[in-house]
Amino acid sequence: VFAQLRHSIGVIGRYPRAKLALVAMIISQASMVAVMTMTPLHMKDHGHADLSAFVIAFHIVGMYGFAPLIGRFADKQGRIRTLVAAGAILAAGTVVAVLAGYHPTLIFAGLFLLGVGWNFGLIGGSALLTESVPAVERVATQGSADLLMSLCGGTAGFSSGFIKTAWGYHWLANGATIAAGVLLALAFYAQRLGPSAAPAAG
Repeated sequence: VFAQLRHSIGVIGRYPRAKLALVAMIISQASMVAVMTMTPLHMKDHGHADLSAFVIAFHIVGMYGFAPLIGRFADKQGRIRTLVAAGAILAAGTVVAVLAGYHPTLIFAGLFLLGVGWNFGLIGGSALLTESVPAVERVATQGSADLLMSLCGGTAGFSSGFIKTAWGYHWLANGATIAAGVLLALAFYAQRLGPSAAPAAG
């Protein structure tokens, strides 16, 4: 497993757009998991525990409910524009979560946007990754990227509790906003560079 992971990371490292794709997948997953995990506790702290299940349900609708439409967007507008949208929507979701204070209505909106932004990032990143590496490497590379994404998401979920306890939910969401901003900047830069040559099939 580790040998394959090292090999796949080496393959990704040879293609700038593959690196962008992996970064997009990791940022989308880590930002979403960190903020989502602590939102019910944040709401409980301020007397809205009865609404937290509905907030998470609405968030899950944002994560998966628009996947067919987002897939079409990625096909028509391109993978890089999809990642630009991912960074913008993730940033919007985390900013709304911060500005919401303790108003559950705005937290509904923030977590919904967070779910939608995650979907843009995952679909755009996965599609860009498989298109950016040689065909013979695609399956192994996608599997390794999914593993790295899951590990980073798990780490974000585990550490989010410590961050919330030490500095508060707002700083956790601010950190996710910064990460989303990094993704947005990288995607804009890639968009300005224009299309790159497709890798060889073998």
